[in-house]
Amino acid sequence: MDVSVVIPTYNRAGLLGRTIPALMAQRTEGYEYEVIFVSNGATDHTESVLREAAERHPGKLRYFVIAPTGGPSAPRNRGIREATGNVVIILDDDVLPDPELVARHADFHRRHAEATAAAIGEVYVPPEMLDDPMSLFHLFPYDEVRRLEKLCYLHFWTCNVSVKREFMLRGGMFNEKFLYYEDMLCGHRLETNGMQLHFVPEARGQHLHQLKPEGVPSKGLFTGLWLHRFLAEVPDPVAMMRFGVIAPELPPAVRMRRRVSRAVFRMADNPLTAAALRLAGAGGKRRNRFSDIYYRMVFRRNLLAGFRQAEQEAKRKRAEAGTAGAEWVNRGES
Repeated sequence: MDVSVVIPTYNRAGLLGRTIPALMAQRTEGYEYEVIFVSNGATDHTESVLREAAERHPGKLRYFVIAPTGGPSAPRNRGIREATGNVVIILDDDVLPDPELVARHADFHRRHAEATAAAIGEVYVPPEMLDDPMSLFHLFPYDEVRRLEKLCYLHFWTCNVSVKREFMLRGGMFNEKFLYYEDMLCGHRLETNGMQLHFVPEARGQHLHQLKPEGVPSKGLFTGLWLHRFLAEVPDPVAMMRFGVIAPELPPAVRMRRRVSRAVFRMADNPLTAAALRLAGAGGKRRNRFSDIYYRMVFRRNLLAGFRQAEQEAKRKRAEAGTAGAEWVNRGES
């Protein structure tokens, strides 16, 4: 087997009816590939959908079921261990692959046979979903990636990424304690072991995002919690710059600008502003500049709250352990 496509999934039975046919119809130009789904304790009819698909495509589609873990790390690890391909492509379960996604990843690894070579593909929101206000949260900064001469672990986005399986087993795998930012944490470990990450924009897929407006506050809170935990695990100034935190490791001018930005945001984030934005059209079903401002505000407010909560938890644990530890002062998304 040349390539194994590993996909963790949770309660996406309806979406699998679209993604599985696309995965089975890949134009591989002589490459052999398999698809491995790992259901992370799904409570809908995901298992029956996967069972029927495996029966229709014996030897090409396999699936496994694990107890729920709350995040994609454990199912990805299980899928990688079960894989038979030399190359592993990791996709999210809401990515509908273009017909040549597998072949383009396989071509890359044929050209870059070194064990440490890895690649991110591209995911895009399909035109019919761009009017959804929630598409704001599902557009990756690929224009930035195209301008970079060298990618780093902060671009190890597991919605569409490929690695050599043996390198992943030896030098990476996902930290199963992490429920978010687990991909960048894995990328950091791989980079420490020599990973060279490349961008393969031809390996494309549609991102059929499922976020609803009522889910934005919890998404922000969850992101903030895990951002703090990620930076505690990887206290890298590059990551701190990337995520807009205010940290002692950063230059004074950067910290000052971010404190000013934080103060301006807190003044602007009030019920009157929110009401005005909704009146201007932010609460409608079609995306516009007012909806972008409104949902960014909601998301950021909750991200800061989540970050502060995680910071307080960390301080409490240090106190309970009787260790002084370095204080993280005034950190958080700016």
